[in-house]
Amino acid sequence: MYENLLISVNAVLPLMICMAAGYLFRMAHLVDEPFCRKCNTFCFKTFLPLMIFMNVYNSDLESAVQPGAFVFAAAAVLVVFFLAFLIIPRIVKKDGVDSEGNVMPAASRQAVLIQGIFRSNFVIFGYQVVANVYGAERAAVASVMAAIVVPLYNILAVIILEYYTSSKGGIKKVLLGIAKNPLIWGAVLAFLFKLTGLTFPKAIYTGLSNMASIATPLALVVLGGTFHFKALGHNWKALSVGVIGKIVVSPLLVIPVAALLGFRDANLLSLVIVFASPTAVNSYTMAAAYGHDPELAGQQVVMTSIFSMVSVFLWIFLLRTLGLVT
Repeated sequence: MYENLLISVNAVLPLMICMAAGYLFRMAHLVDEPFCRKCNTFCFKTFLPLMIFMNVYNSDLESAVQPGAFVFAAAAVLVVFFLAFLIIPRIVKKDGVDSEGNVMPAASRQAVLIQGIFRSNFVIFGYQVVANVYGAERAAVASVMAAIVVPLYNILAVIILEYYTSSKGGIKKVLLGIAKNPLIWGAVLAFLFKLTGLTFPKAIYTGLSNMASIATPLALVVLGGTFHFKALGHNWKALSVGVIGKIVVSPLLVIPVAALLGFRDANLLSLVIVFASPTAVNSYTMAAAYGHDPELAGQQVVMTSIFSMVSVFLWIFLLRTLGLVT
């Protein structure tokens, strides 16, 4: 049991340290929130796609490509999406008020919570947690899985946000967003390199690897730098629904089924992170762009990020104890 506890701590504690550092940096006025948001965009468009590229480029495709796990992940995301779509409007029925006294319609709050429940920060958390447990080689499955679930997240997010707003052009936004998504391009280019046998000279490879290693620590530090704990009081009921739905209900629905279907080790752990990791930071950006209660969206990112550290730890510890993740 001590070994399982130690592995669980080692998988999660490095992520917590990075996020705590980002929060302390902002408190010490070494960075501010506008800087963190710009840095987050920069990281999303550069270092994270490069990280995915290098992970797939360095992987054994036979072990990294797991069709069964990928199909299950996509199907489970759809199930969580539809359940949230059916249940949240029946729980969150009242308008809300933001910290400035503006009325937030119930429909906007419902859109935010639904998106926050099915859409996770898997790109940032997935590879690093699996790598912490299994090492970089076996963690490549998480990078390839990201190329599957991220487009699905984007499609479903646009669908739900369009559904709760009067704006049009959703299909065009979806297709354009997929075509321009840098994370997808990172995986696609890596597959092209693998299939064609192209390789980098040592100096270029070393430089790219060094830059790719920046991705996760920087993304987590920036995420910590955007944490805010104020103005939670007036949203606590709706926020509780979103946090419990994302951190408790979603993984409880999916992970036992995955285990019963025979998924194990890196495949199962990748699925754990898809459903137990916090709400994606981009969910805040998209909610704000559609005018759907950006304050609640930001709070959901913050609180799920905090509680996911506990939930991910507990899932890893449980699965290790049961021998499902060895």
